[in-house]
Formats: sequence, C-alpha cells, structure tokens
Amino acid sequence: MPRTPVAGGQTLKPASVEFLQTSRPTSTGTHRWRKIATPDTQTLIAQNPYNRYRDSAWFGPYWRMFSLILTFWMPNFVLDKLLRKETPEKRQAWREKIALCFMILLITVLTAMVSFGLSFMFCHPVEQISLQMLSENHAMNSTEKWTVVRGRIYDVSNKNDMQHLQLPQEVVGHDASNQFAPFHDESKRCHSWPPGKSAKNCTSVFGENPLCTASKSVLDRLRRLQTDKWVVYQWDDIRRGNNSEKLFVYNEYVYSLKTYFANIDTHSSNRGAYEYFGPELTEPLRRIVGTDASIFVSRSADLQELIPCLDSQFRLGRIEGSTIGCVISSAIMISVTVILNAIILIKLICAVVFDWAFSLQLTKVTKHFTKSSHTRVPHVLITITCYNEDEETLRRTLDSIAQTNYATNRKLAFIVADGEVPCAGDTRTTSDILRTLITRIPTEEPTRPLPYVAIGEGPREFNAAEVIPGIYKSFNGASTPCILVLKVGTKLERCTDSPKAGNRGKRDSQLIILQWLKNVLMNNHLTPLEFELCRYASQLARLNPDQFEYLMMVDADTYIDVECIARLVAAMERDAGIMGLCGETKIANKTASWVTRIQVYEYYISHHLSKAFESLWGGVTCLPGCCSMYRIFSRKAAAGSVVPLLVSPEVLCAYSSTDTHTLHQKNLLLLGEDRYLTTVLLRAFPKRKMMYVPRAICRTTVPDKFSVLISQRRRWINSTIHNLLELILVTDLCGTFCCSMQFLVLMDLLGNVVLPSSVIFLYYLIVAECLGHPVALPLMLMALTFLLQGVMILITTQRV
Repeated sequence: MPRTPVAGGQTLKPASVEFLQTSRPTSTGTHRWRKIATPDTQTLIAQNPYNRYRDSAWFGPYWRMFSLILTFWMPNFVLDKLLRKETPEKRQAWREKIALCFMILLITVLTAMVSFGLSFMFCHPVEQISLQMLSENHAMNSTEKWTVVRGRIYDVSNKNDMQHLQLPQEVVGHDASNQFAPFHDESKRCHSWPPGKSAKNCTSVFGENPLCTASKSVLDRLRRLQTDKWVVYQWDDIRRGNNSEKLFVYNEYVYSLKTYFANIDTHSSNRGAYEYFGPELTEPLRRIVGTDASIFVSRSADLQELIPCLDSQFRLGRIEGSTIGCVISSAIMISVTVILNAIILIKLICAVVFDWAFSLQLTKVTKHFTKSSHTRVPHVLITITCYNEDEETLRRTLDSIAQTNYATNRKLAFIVADGEVPCAGDTRTTSDILRTLITRIPTEEPTRPLPYVAIGEGPREFNAAEVIPGIYKSFNGASTPCILVLKVGTKLERCTDSPKAGNRGKRDSQLIILQWLKNVLMNNHLTPLEFELCRYASQLARLNPDQFEYLMMVDADTYIDVECIARLVAAMERDAGIMGLCGETKIANKTASWVTRIQVYEYYISHHLSKAFESLWGGVTCLPGCCSMYRIFSRKAAAGSVVPLLVSPEVLCAYSSTDTHTLHQKNLLLLGEDRYLTTVLLRAFPKRKMMYVPRAICRTTVPDKFSVLISQRRRWINSTIHNLLELILVTDLCGTFCCSMQFLVLMDLLGNVVLPSSVIFLYYLIVAECLGHPVALPLMLMALTFLLQGVMILITTQRV
C-alpha cells in the first residue's frame, strides 16, 4: 500500500547505522545502511571518484599534436611574456582555440567557395554587343568609336591611335579584321592566306588586303586598345549560317569557315593547295557547321590542335547568353541551395508528423498518475538547483511543483543551494530564503555541515553541505515533501567569511544527488552526507531510495505546468527504451524587453523543428536543464534485476571529471552541463532514446539585456560545437550513412559552424539583386527557407 508523506511537525528518528545497505527490504520490511566514518583529507583524495575519467579520442594526443603543428610559429616564451599565458594549460588552451578557429575558417571558406566564390573565380560577365548596335553607335556620332578585330571590340576614339594604326575612317563601327595580321599562329596546320605567300604577309578570312599591316608596333598598340566587349551572335545566326556564313560555336566563341570552304570549292583543280587543314579535318569541319561543336571538338585531338589557328584567323565573336563558367557556378549554387531547402523541408515534414501524430500518443496521461491508487505509479525525484534566485522566483518554481497533478506521495523534491550567494536585490542569501520557505521537520540530531568530495581543484576539491528535511506548502494549500541541501563551504570558507562560500557550480549540485543514487543502487558505502540523504528520503517518501525510478531536473527560475510531470512519466512508462525526456520550454518574460521578444521565435523553432525532428530518430542531442527527466535505472525481465542508466559508473565517471587541461574539456565541462550530460548518456547508451515531449510545458526566465544574451549564447555555441564533435565519434547511433543520427549530428555541426557565413551570403544575395545581378532564384530559395518555417509554425500552433 502506498503511504502518504510525513506530516509537518513529526519528528524523524535516525536510522540504524550498523548494517550494510541493501537494495531490497529486509525481513522486517525496513531498510538499513552502514555509514562510513568521516574520512580525512588523504582518504578523500584516494576515494575521489571524479579522478577516474578516461580521455576520449578528441582528448588524445592527435588533437594536441595538430594544435601544436598549426601554432608552431608562436613559441611558448612569447605566449608567456606577451600574452600572459603562464601555465602549460593556458598555453595549450590558446593553441587549441587557434586550431578550432582555423578549422571553422576553413569550413566557412569552403562553404563560401561553393556558395558564391565559384562565380567570382569562373564567371566573368562579358559585355556583348551586336554588329547592328556597333553600327548604330557609330551613326549616332558617339564620342566612343569602336572597331572589331576577330570578334573583340577595340576603342579607337583617340585620333592618334587611328593614325598610328593606319585605320581608314570607313572601318570605324565595322569589322576591321582584314586590316591586321593575326597576333599569333600557334597551330602547325595554320598557313598564311593566300597560298604561296610569306607567313609575314597580312592574311585574314576575307582574303589578302594590301593595306593591312603585320608590324609588331602596330599590333602591340592594338592590343592596348582592346576592351572587355565582344561582338555577339544569336543562335538563329548560327543556324542560318549552315548555308551561308558557315558558322559554328566552340566554347562560347563563334567561328566562320565560309572563306575556307569557298576557296576549296572554287579551286577544285588545285584543291590540295587550298585545303591546308587536310582532308581528314575538312569533312569533320563541314559536319559541325551550324552547331555547338564544343563536345565534338573536345573528343578529337586533331581538332583541338586546330583551335589556336581558328582563334587567330576565323573567329568572329561570341555566342549570346552566359559563359560556361557562369552557368556551372550558378548551377552549383542553385543545387546547394535546393539541397539545403530539401533538407529543411524534410525536417519540417518529419517535425510536423511527430508533433501531430507520435507525440499525442506518447504523452497520453492516464488518471492513476494524478492520484494515489493501487495501480503502479512510479516514484519521481525532482531536483531543483539554485544559485542566486530571489524569493519570488523560488516561490513561483516551488509552487508549480507542489501544484502539479502528479500523485503527491510519489514525488520528492531535492532543493540544492549552490553556496552562500546573496540573491539579486536582497541582503539574504538564497540558502537563507530557502530555510524560510519550507516547514522544517524537527529531527533528533542538530543540523551540521557534512563533508563531501566536490568537483574542483585545490582547496575547492572539498565542500560541506547541510541537509534539512521539510514540507513546502504553496499559497493554495498544495504541499510536497522536500529536502534542502545547502552547500555552505569548508570550515576555512565559513570561518573567513569567504564570498560565495560553498559555491562549486551546477554540475556539482547535480552530482551530489547522482552520486548518492549510484551508491544506493549499487550497494556502495555511503558518506555522512549521503547517509543523511538516505535517512530523510526514506522517511519522507516511505520507501527505500533505490525505488525512485525517474529523476526530474528543474532550474530554480523555471516553473512547470500542472500536467508536466504526469506527461513525462507517461512517456517513460509507454516506452521502456526511453532514457531521457525534455518538455517544451516557453519564455515566461517574453514581453519584458525587445531582447526577450526576439528569443520567442528561436525557442519555438528549436523545440518544434529541431527537437521534434531528432525525436523521430530517438536522439535529441540536448535535454535542457530547465525541464528534463531521466530514467535512473532500467528493469530487466528477471525479478529484481536492474541496469543503472543515469547513475551508471561510466556516465558519472565522465560527467564528474575535473580534468580540464584542454580547451575542448573546458567547453564540455564548464560551459554546458546539461548538453554534456545528454552527450555522455548517448555515448554510453547509443541504442536508447532521447525524446522530446511537446505537451510537457515549462516556462523559464530568459535574459532581458542584450549583453547578457550575447554572453549566454557564446557559452551555448561553444558547448554545442564541442558536444557535437563528441557525438560524431559515436558510431553506434541509430541509422546508417545519410539516414543516420551520426549524419544528422554532422549536418547540425556544419550548420552551426557556417551560420555566420550563411547570414553574409543572404546579405550578398540581397545586395546583388539590388544591383541588378541575376540572383533571383537563389534569393527566392533562401526566402523559401523562412517561409517553410512560418508554415510549420502555423501548422503546429493549430494542433488540436
């Protein structure tokens, strides 16, 4: 029979301490543990479980060697003297930071190259003018005077240039190719025209011109007058040229073989003298007339050898349209954009399917979860980690937990205060406020600080905490049993009035509970602090602590909805493969300032798009600390057999590491505890699921100042990148190749890395469109990205 919580005012009696802890009831129905004596400093160091962490691949020598090679140009003495990096750890962290920045820059450059850098390298737009436009420009007496030599337009506006080139006025605005000898003849098959003349004579496809010149000084002067403009021909001109001008196209250029074929046909009696390309090439050249011969010529080595000759004597201009480089770069840019939009579209569809179908069945709450009954209702531990929250914030959070409709006798709250830290706008510390908020249950022993091994180095490796049992009562009469764990610091900190005495961080607060649960579940000896936790938890909840199945973590500035716990437990009960869950986090102070308003969209998309999509794969990569639930252990088919999950030695050994000698370790352990805990769990149990429950709603307070928001996002981004690097190394995640969780993690990592360049690319497209460049299609595809997200928001908000 389930039992009700201990009533306020009842005295808790100390449990017996002379027996070994057991995970099952004794014959008398009680549970007893053996308490170890308070250890000295050397014993604590020897028994410290936080020093057994084994480096992962990214912590190994390869990463260190890479960073050293990349920063070889910065010796240690320079880092020491100029940059104040006195210790090896600081110097190594600096080198790793440079290595990471290099990798991010390299990925960004490659992305930029694929996105729009190819257009700068291979797409060189050419101003194209038709012969008709050239004549009209001359007829309008424009100050610009142009002439054409073998397809390219030359600026002959200066009279001195006209005189030096010996150009008659009649050729201005027309083709003057027959006035100048070819610049070069690189092909062995290229001969002067007409046959029998010296190669130095003036030749052209229009026949011999007695007025033309082959003077080197004249040709050099002509080169200096060339422009980027070309005579353009349309495809209709090429097709009509099949019977008249004998035109064909090769690599965007237009050539005319009219004179070559005309002289062969005219001098049939002396055909060999005029067919200097040879009969083996004359027939292939006849077949390519009127076509785009780029592919045909590329397949023939003889025809490719002939191209320099065609350029120097038979070229007339360029074909209309974009260049091949422009076409290829545009195709690559559009393809990349289409692929990215296709990925986003798939994510949107999957997210909507999960939100409308799977999540509804997953979180369906049964009535027996909301009241005491004979039906199995799992016991839940609720951990609230506090730092410097004020009384109003703490009371709101505790009220929300007390007023949930989950069975009161099946939940127990652990409230951990991280040190003697004054709260904002109050002279009292958070610990003092918590002491006044709960109705304390009298105990036969006075409350005293109990030592434990904290996560820290040097003097911070040890700490002490007080354990206070009590009942919290909300304003409407709802109550919940709770245990205060107040970290008060070592004796030295307390005696010297050290600021923030006992403060060791959120991860240390979580590990007090996790390490205790591990020792309880695995029949290990208990420290004095853990013994007190066992004693008060067993008497408040009326069961042995190893019977708690789920651990819920809530931040002190977060309040949960009435059905939040029930929905999370319901999801756990329906799928035994689920290892961790998170609810939807909404913003409590979204109207406080413009900074809070701009975060509403981000929070919504991160849950209903990212987490919903990841849930279909069972691999949510970040369970936020504001509202998450974990399975402490998994029951096996055999009676009484369990497998530790959240409190498994492998998980706690990694999560409790104090080894932060590299930048990667610091970003994992110090900047994002909640994400790293998710990473450790997925790495230890890759076949189990991490899910998102959209109907388990909580509300949290977000930064309302831009500087605070930037600081928070800097920590989150660093933590995200380093945790995703860890997950990429996990090869046992579900799926295979592109349809795998590992591939999704890689795409997520690349998305975070290239996000700044993506914003720059968007700005580039907008500016290019305003300047008249043809980027409308990529710009529309980018706009489609945001439109699809808007459609997803409309669909998910209309869910019934």
